[in-house]
Amino acid sequence: MIEAKTSELAPLRLDQIQKLLGTAGPCITLLLPAYRPGERVKSMATRLKTSLQEAARQLAHQKVPAAVATALLKPLEQLAEDEELLAGSHFGRVIFRSGEVFEQFELMEPPSQTLTVGGRFQIRPILAELHYQSEFYVLKLSKKGVGALRCARLRGEHVQLPKGVPETLEEAMAFKQPDHDLENRSAAGSSIGSIRRVRFGTGSGRETQHTHLSDFYKAVDRGIRELLHAGKAPLILTGVDEDTARYRMINTYPNLMEQGVHGSSSGSMSEDDLLRQAYAIIRSHCTERAAADLAESREVMSPARFTTDLEAILSAAANARVSRLYVDQSIQKLGFFQGPSQKERWDWGAEDLLNTAVVETLLNGGSAFALPSDRMLDGAAAAAVLRF
Repeated sequence: MIEAKTSELAPLRLDQIQKLLGTAGPCITLLLPAYRPGERVKSMATRLKTSLQEAARQLAHQKVPAAVATALLKPLEQLAEDEELLAGSHFGRVIFRSGEVFEQFELMEPPSQTLTVGGRFQIRPILAELHYQSEFYVLKLSKKGVGALRCARLRGEHVQLPKGVPETLEEAMAFKQPDHDLENRSAAGSSIGSIRRVRFGTGSGRETQHTHLSDFYKAVDRGIRELLHAGKAPLILTGVDEDTARYRMINTYPNLMEQGVHGSSSGSMSEDDLLRQAYAIIRSHCTERAAADLAESREVMSPARFTTDLEAILSAAANARVSRLYVDQSIQKLGFFQGPSQKERWDWGAEDLLNTAVVETLLNGGSAFALPSDRMLDGAAAAAVLRF
């Protein structure tokens, strides 16, 4: 057994997971919920210790030699005493451990505490997070000020809008008055008496305010396009409905998300909560896109290139024939399958065949997506687009 050192804790990425998939069992996958000190729930360290007791029991049941089991569990037991783990975390965590692998990653989505011991790592519960964009932006909107937040690696970093872009409505009004709302003056007639001129405007006070606000947001929109010139990073709006609706009317940035975070301009929302809601929007967008691709694939692909038969999917995935795989995120299909590259030394019993299909697909360069049950086709547990 090769002694593996744990990597630095980092957000989950698809390329990192693909490197782990070919490892030989025993493979231990641990999912741990977030824990904040003071909460009336078990700490992450306590949950890990409980899971390790169960892992030891399962390894013994599968007749894994005691020396192998001890070597597998020792670094995990040391991790359970780590000060950082004891201190708590705002994010959940997934831990992968085998004879050659010891990796851990932060999770934005709050997982349930889960332990899996088997011939493959359990990837399916975290599959949705593998498709999050590496970075996106949040634009905070209000009449009192705007601000941009770059979100990456489960963190938010405030970024400056380009030079010349006003950050407040007051600042924008100081730059230039809207041409169609300038104060107008007219010479008074003889009946006015000593009054030399009469003032009049071209719009009501409310119309004037809306015009100023629209001009302000147009300037912000120009700044956003300059900041995100490639147009690929998603942009999420946050603010009260009045502000976000008005901004959407003038927006020209092509990758503005339809959903936004509502009511956060008052400052009552913490940055962690804002990030969680923003990542939820990103996940919803990824889910809708995958579901639309699945529905379209069924319509345009020939029967020879599209199947919902799980046995056929497993065989095709193991032989590098699956281009895109879609699996139900909430059910399990237990059974037995051994891929051509897998040489098992232990009998793990029935395993999650949907996870097996995911692992084999990713291992062979395909893409895999997890969808809610109501977005799958006709109650199918899995669907696949085949390369040939």
